[in-house]
Amino acid sequence: MNPRGPNQPGVDPRLHPLAVPETSLVESLGSVVDSVNQIAVDLGARPYRVFSVTYLWSGGEIGRGRPSVASESEFLPTPETSSLTSVRRTLLSGGTVERGGLTLTQVSPRYSEGQIDFLCYGVDECRGPAYQTFVEVSIDRRDGDRTKRRRFSIAAAPYRDTDAMSWRVDLIRQDVERLPSGVPDVPTDRDPFAVRR
Repeated sequence: MNPRGPNQPGVDPRLHPLAVPETSLVESLGSVVDSVNQIAVDLGARPYRVFSVTYLWSGGEIGRGRPSVASESEFLPTPETSSLTSVRRTLLSGGTVERGGLTLTQVSPRYSEGQIDFLCYGVDECRGPAYQTFVEVSIDRRDGDRTKRRRFSIAAAPYRDTDAMSWRVDLIRQDVERLPSGVPDVPTDRDPFAVRR
C-alpha cells in the first residue's frame, strides 16, 4: 500500500499527455528561436558551419571506385558546436589522426526528427550501397580558403531538448575529410580488383 494514497499518477484523471503537441507554446516559438540564433550567426559568434555531405561511389559500393559529391545541405541557422578540444590528436606510426567527438546544440527546433535524420544520414534518393553520408564541420571563410573540413558521423540518436528549444546531435570524428576546396580526398582507387595501368 502506497502511503501517499490511492490516487496514483497513472490513474489520476487530472494528468494526461499533451493533447495537441504541434500547437504547444514551445512549438509556436520555433521561428522566434531561429531568429535569435540567426542574430548570433550575423554577429560572427558561430564560426563553425555544419553540412550534411553525401558521396556517390563510382564502383557501386562504398570504398570502390571514386567518390563524387551527390548532395550537400547546410544546417541552418548555424548550430552551436561544443569545443573542439574534445577532438584530440593521437600519434600513430604513420603520423597523427584526430579522435573524439563534439555536440551540436541550438539545432533549429523547426526541423522534424525525420529531417534531422535526412540531414545526418542522407536524403532518401541518396541511400543505398553506393552512397556514403557524413556530417562535415568547418570554420567559415574568416581564415581564408584553406579551411580544414572535419568529418563526423552520428554517435547517438538526435535529442529534442525542449528546455533549450532545440535539437542536440552528438557526433564522433571520422577520417578522410574533403580537401579545403570541397573535392573528396581519396588518394587511390580502393578496389583491390581494379586493373592498374
